[in-house]
Amino acid sequence: MESTQAVGTPDTSAEPSLETSLRKFNDAFNRFDAKQVAACWTENGTLISPMGEIGRGRSGVETTYRHDCETVLEGTTSKFSIQSVRRLGGDLALLDLDHELQNARLPSGSRGTLKLHVVMLAQRSGSGWQWVDARPYLFASPPPSVH
Repeated sequence: MESTQAVGTPDTSAEPSLETSLRKFNDAFNRFDAKQVAACWTENGTLISPMGEIGRGRSGVETTYRHDCETVLEGTTSKFSIQSVRRLGGDLALLDLDHELQNARLPSGSRGTLKLHVVMLAQRSGSGWQWVDARPYLFASPPPSVH
C-alpha cells in the first residue's frame, strides 16, 4: 500500500512492509545474531553505535553489533517501535524509532530499562526494507538547575 503523504512529510503510521522488516530485525537483535542483524543492512550501509564505534558495510555492522553484544547489550532484551516515517521518494524512508532496552546496566550500577532513540534511513528491497544508516543514541540529561 503506497502512502498518500507528500514526499518529506512525516507520518506516524508505517506501511506493513516496514513494520515486518523491523520485526525481523528486532527478532535477530534479541537473539544476538550478529550475522542476521547485519543482513538487515544494505551492502554499503553504516551503523554508529551509542559508544561511537562505526561499522561500515555489512561486515562492519556485524562487528560493531557484536561488540555491543559483548558490552552494553549483554543480558538485555530490546523492543524497537516506529514513532514516525518520513518518505524520501519511492524507495527511501527516514525512520524515528524508540528503542527500549530492558535489563540494561544503568549508570548507577543497577539494572533497569533504558530508553534510546534511533534515526534510521531505510531503503525498499523487494517486498521488504533494508537499513542504509542507523544512529542509536541516548538523550542527554539536563544540567542541574543553578537556582
